[in-house]
Amino acid sequence: MRLRLPVLVLAFALPAAAAPPEMERELAGVVDLFYDMDFDKARAASDALAARHPRHPAGAFYRSVSTYQRWIAEGMRSTETFRAFELDGEAAEAAARAMMDSNPAEAHYYLGATLGFRARANVARRNFLRALPDGSAAVKHLKKALALDPALSDARLGMGMYHYFAARMPAGAKPFAYLLIGEGADRKLGLSELWSVAETTGIARMEARSVLAVILSKDEEADWDGAEKLLAELTARYPRNPVYRLRRAYVAERRGDFDAAVALADPDGKWISTLHPSVRAPARAWALYRAAESRLLQGRAAETAGWLAELDRLPHPRGMKDWVMLRRANLLDFQGKHREADALYGRIKDKTAAALAKRFRDERYPAGPKDAAPYFTGY
Repeated sequence: MRLRLPVLVLAFALPAAAAPPEMERELAGVVDLFYDMDFDKARAASDALAARHPRHPAGAFYRSVSTYQRWIAEGMRSTETFRAFELDGEAAEAAARAMMDSNPAEAHYYLGATLGFRARANVARRNFLRALPDGSAAVKHLKKALALDPALSDARLGMGMYHYFAARMPAGAKPFAYLLIGEGADRKLGLSELWSVAETTGIARMEARSVLAVILSKDEEADWDGAEKLLAELTARYPRNPVYRLRRAYVAERRGDFDAAVALADPDGKWISTLHPSVRAPARAWALYRAAESRLLQGRAAETAGWLAELDRLPHPRGMKDWVMLRRANLLDFQGKHREADALYGRIKDKTAAALAKRFRDERYPAGPKDAAPYFTGY
C-alpha cells in the first residue's frame, strides 16, 4: 500500500493561477509558454510578472514551475536545479501566507498549488515521506479556497484531480486517503469537476483539458475518441510540446490506426527541430519507438528493424529500455530466432513489459498480444 499512496499527490499537474482580473491576461501568456515547453521565455515572463507584482505569489510560483520543468528536461539529475525549484517554491509560499489577511481565498489557493507542486516533485524523486504531508496540506488549502470562493475554478480543478485519482487507488489504500486528506475518493465527481473547468473560458481551462486527455487515454477509461479530440486541440495550440503529439500517437495505436501513429510520431519530421533543445533528443527517441512499435504491430518487420536500429544509436530516455528490449525480442521471434528472443524476454524488469514478455513466450509474435506500450514521455 505504501508504494501506491503517492497517487494522492500525483493529482497535482501544472495549476493555472487564481488572480485578480487585471492579472488574467498576463498570466494567460505565461501559462501558454509553460504548455508550449518554452522554458527560457517562461522563466523570463515569470521574472517580469514578479517584478510587476512583487507582493503577489504568482511570479515566484510560476518561476518555480519553470525551474521544475527544466529539472525534468535535464533528466531529474541536477541537484542545483532542484534546489532552485525549492527556493522559488519557498518564496511563493511566503508571499501566499503574507496575503492571507487581505485575500484569504487566493492565499489558500496559492498555498495549495505550491505545496501540491512540491509534493509532485518529491514523488518524481521517490521521496514519498516528504511528498505525502505536502499533498495532504495542499488539498486542505484548496478546500478552504473553494469554501471562501466557490467560483474559484482553479481550486476546483485541483479537487477534481484529487477525487478522480484517489478513486483509482487500490481499495485498501482508500480509507487511509480519507484519514489523511479528510476527503473521499469519487471518480464520477472528479470527472464532473474536471469537465466543468474544461468547459469554462478561464486560465484553468487548458490544464483541465490536458488532465482529461491523460485520463481518457489510459486503460482505465480507454476513451480513445475523446482523448484524440482533446489531444488534437492541444497539439495544434502547443506545437512545441512533444508530450501531446506523442500521446496522440499512442492513442492512434490503441485505436488500431498504426499508419496515423507513424505519421504523428514522424521521427524525421521538421516538428522535432522546433522543440526546445532540452527536450529534442528524448522526443525523437520516443518518436522512433512509437514508429517502430506501430510497424511491428502491423507485422512490417523490415521497417521495424530500421527504426529500432536508428533508436539504438540514441540514448534511451527514462522508462524506455525494457520496452525496446521487448520489441527487439518480438522481432527475433518474427525471424524464427526464438532462443535469442527468450534471452531478451528474460532480461526485462519492468512489470508490465515483463508480463507481456511472458505472454509472448506462450504465444510467439506475431500471433501474440498486440498491446501498445503504456504511455511514457521521458519528461
